[in-house]
Formats: sequence, structure tokens, C-alpha cells
Amino acid sequence: MVDGTAEDWSIIANARARHAETLPDRVLAHLTLLAGEDGGFAVDRLEHSLQTATRAYRAGRDDEYVVCALVHDIGDTLAVYNHADVAAAILWPFVSEENHWMVRMHTVFQGYYYFHFRGGDRNARDAFRDHPAAGLRHVRALV
Repeated sequence: MVDGTAEDWSIIANARARHAETLPDRVLAHLTLLAGEDGGFAVDRLEHSLQTATRAYRAGRDDEYVVCALVHDIGDTLAVYNHADVAAAILWPFVSEENHWMVRMHTVFQGYYYFHFRGGDRNARDAFRDHPAAGLRHVRALV
């Protein structure tokens, strides 16, 4: 777009704004892809996401936190090994730094329950002990 004009970029910006308005609908549609995939767990990933968001809601968490709880595993369909990064990237422009960190790091904290069974360090989360959000109960709420 070396020869792009202000008018060209205005058209692009307007189209992008219209596309951004439908982001919530696309996120909800993508969540439905988690249905039926249980990964060996007792419930599928959609039910897990809904349960996590419900627990956050019932605990009196704010809307931002509840959305983070709902979306935290949305990346499972495309990024098996770094799904938390996908969820965090989707949420980044819209949530607090603390909630973004919580979503991005939830697999490290979840690893406490299984890393040692897979040859890893169940205490990997201890590397983040000094992070301002690491000691908060909410990080563990997503696991």
C-alpha cells in the first residue's frame, strides 16, 4: 500500500471497525467448537469453560473476570500446547493486566496437579512467586 491514500485507509478502518463489532459473536461461536472434546476429562471443554465462568459469577467476580474464566481455554482447538497464549491474546485489548496474566499463566499453575506425572516440575509456578498476581486465589480458580 505504498500508494495508499487517506481515503483507502479510511475505508479499511471503517471495515475493521465493523468487523470488530462482531467479535463477541465470533468468540461465542468459537467456544462451541469446544463441545464434544473432552481430552480425557469427565466433561468436555465447553462444559468446563461454562463451569469455570459459572463459579466465577457465583463467587461475585466482576464481568471481566467472568469473561476471562469463560474464554480461558478457547485456544484448545488450535493450540494444544499453548492454548493459554491464544486466549490471552484474544483478551489482551479488553482486560486488565492482572486478568490477562492470569489467563496467560493458568497452565503453569494448573501444572501443579499433573506436571510431575509427565516428567515435569509440578512446582514450576514457584518461579512466579514474586509476581503481583501469583499469590492471588483467582489464578488457581482457572485450573
